[in-house]
Amino acid sequence: MTKYIPTILVCTLVLILSVINTGVLPKTDVPSADKIVHSIMYLGIVLVVMLDQTSYLKHKITQRQLLIALIFAFGYGTTIEGIQSLLPWRSGSIYDIVANMLGVVIGIGLFSLINKLKHK
Repeated sequence: MTKYIPTILVCTLVLILSVINTGVLPKTDVPSADKIVHSIMYLGIVLVVMLDQTSYLKHKITQRQLLIALIFAFGYGTTIEGIQSLLPWRSGSIYDIVANMLGVVIGIGLFSLINKLKHK
């Protein structure tokens, strides 16, 4: 269990950021800023999950571990979007789920590349 403390902390932070009332935050002129933030958060989640699974790159990640990270991140993001749809100050969105998954896919690709280079 202690092996997954970084994953638990990052997921808790993402949950908090996902349920707070963002109406008080300043607006930005950056197009799709919300979707960029979603992608970055879920890239972070999947990287931490995979780092935890490989004991911080001490051993090579397996296809099974990659699949676990993918399913976990997808399920977590979808659950949070469901929670947001229940909150009066937030809204769930299929586009947010797509942005989450984009971050997950980028994170898996990036981690796979780093893992491959580390374990040549």
